[in-house]
Amino acid sequence: MNHHRRKWSTLAAAILLAGNLSIAVPAFADQLPASNQPTSSQTAQATARQSGQQGNADQSQTTNPAETGRFANQSAGALAQQVRDGKINDQDLINDTYRQIDQQNHQLNNVIYTNPADANQQLQDLQKAGQKEQPFYGVPLLIKGIGQPYKGYPNTNGLPYEQGVQSHYTKNFVQRLKDLGFIILGQTNYPELGLINITNSNLYGPAHNPWSLDRNPGGSSGGAAASVAAGIVPIATGNDAGGSLRIPASWSGVIGLKPTQGLIIGDSTTPSVVNFAETRDINDTVTLLKGLLNPQQAGTLKSLPQDLRSLRIAYSLVSPVGTPVSQDARAAVLNAVQFLRTQGFNVVEQDSPVDGVKLMQNYYLGALSDGSVANFLFQQKYHRNLTAEDVKAGLVSPMTYALYEASRKAPKNVRQQYQDGLATVHQQMAAFHQQYPIYLTPTTATAAPLNSDPAFMPADVAKLLQIKDLNFKDQMNLIYAAWLHGLSKTPFTQLANVAGEPALSLPTYVSAAGLPLGIQLEGAPGSDLVLLALGKLFEDHQQFHFLNDYRAQVLPPKQAANPQATAPTKEAGATGGQLANNRMVAGSQLASTGSHKTREVSALQPELPQTGSQHSTILVVLGTGSLLTLLAVDAEARHKQR
Repeated sequence: MNHHRRKWSTLAAAILLAGNLSIAVPAFADQLPASNQPTSSQTAQATARQSGQQGNADQSQTTNPAETGRFANQSAGALAQQVRDGKINDQDLINDTYRQIDQQNHQLNNVIYTNPADANQQLQDLQKAGQKEQPFYGVPLLIKGIGQPYKGYPNTNGLPYEQGVQSHYTKNFVQRLKDLGFIILGQTNYPELGLINITNSNLYGPAHNPWSLDRNPGGSSGGAAASVAAGIVPIATGNDAGGSLRIPASWSGVIGLKPTQGLIIGDSTTPSVVNFAETRDINDTVTLLKGLLNPQQAGTLKSLPQDLRSLRIAYSLVSPVGTPVSQDARAAVLNAVQFLRTQGFNVVEQDSPVDGVKLMQNYYLGALSDGSVANFLFQQKYHRNLTAEDVKAGLVSPMTYALYEASRKAPKNVRQQYQDGLATVHQQMAAFHQQYPIYLTPTTATAAPLNSDPAFMPADVAKLLQIKDLNFKDQMNLIYAAWLHGLSKTPFTQLANVAGEPALSLPTYVSAAGLPLGIQLEGAPGSDLVLLALGKLFEDHQQFHFLNDYRAQVLPPKQAANPQATAPTKEAGATGGQLANNRMVAGSQLASTGSHKTREVSALQPELPQTGSQHSTILVVLGTGSLLTLLAVDAEARHKQR
């Protein structure tokens, strides 16, 4: 007992070590002993598939395989109503969704775990309860593999040395999803610790974009976005610490809302990770938002103005960190500006008052705890600290290792420095919104990067491996420089996280190359419904472009019927394990295949375990990579396991 107390005390010390941040979080899922050897994404998926087949042997007998996908591309609300009315058999809907996963996942690698036996049990429980008034009654759902613990599901945080770890409790956010009528089918892919803006890791390998298989769907909620874009599920949950919902929404052509900080049940009110979902229907998004509201925060929601056109809108085409913005990203915003003006809105060009470089430098201070946590978990398994050799061995990403080394030299005032930075941004944006309630920018500065584009450049990786010898200031400068390759692709999303504001990515643009790009609407805290009302305006005027529509309207009939034809690439046929072999070169935490935008956003997304256990947990505050990744250790629950 004393041993365990010392163990969790050590963790607390490791996390607070950098003076590290604030944020209560509930969330490290209870952990089981992890296996000793990291495996490729193929092996991980094979394991998941095995568990998923149990208890689902009758699947093929219920629905004709030739009819697979017959429920695709419908809204969640429409599916729920058809299930309630008896027009859709709920078991058929679940089986069809699993069949779609089986058929598409070998190319997309967007789903890392399934459990049909558990899903069937959920369905039986739902049927017995007879509560058909639930808004998403019988609708299949995929949840993100990090930050959303579900009892019995994997809880690795994307770290190879944590393979085999499972959650011993269900986060209240996930339980609320079940209460809304969803049937949870499995987990989606994400990067190590949720740290980068693409989905790729040593453990799970890269996800592939359904619009073009040689590209990444974005991160860190990339598996979720790819699942929705491909029509597998109408909604898939994710979380957002620096753009993790909105970046993949932009690159995968779906709707991505980052709610006001603390608005959703289980989320901290201090800037950090927020939980929500990728969708393809504004009404679904509104219904889900209302269903997931924290009752104590519901009063912070602003009511809609009598006339939306009274809202003055500022727009910007300038990267906050001074990096290039592609012509397509600019065109997406300018098209939106033109549309809004035709609807009677006053739209003016005006950049935000926030210094983007300072914001990101401060943002990365919050990521230091990710390194501390990764090292703590490594210590528990190998009884030593992380080294550069562990990066070369594929046990941890170069950035995770760098963050660990920097956390060891962080000064005592780093926590205060971080909080002061948050306060400055909050004040600046509060004044800005007095004049401009809505702020319009590109969601991402480029279209989706190739999976062959590394998260971190090889030269930067080499420097990160030597970071131990630098002083703290030089360490942080190096971390910023290494992340810039990725950040330059997604420099617009972190502002909303730091300011605690809602932001909404809308799929309004497709490039000449056939790649989607989103626009981002950002508002003052509590303006979530206002943003969604604006999103509804775009939707009602046919401004959205989804993959199924694009294939039907643009591609030749034969190609439209064959999703593979849109993305013939060598990488598309490679396994996650094959791609992950280049780990050092590709760089980044998810090694190899990362995507230029990878590191940038990655650091921003420390979505690691931030969850809300209802037990008396030790809330270890962490500030994780770009927002604050919270990590809470349920000492009581873990002790009981022993």
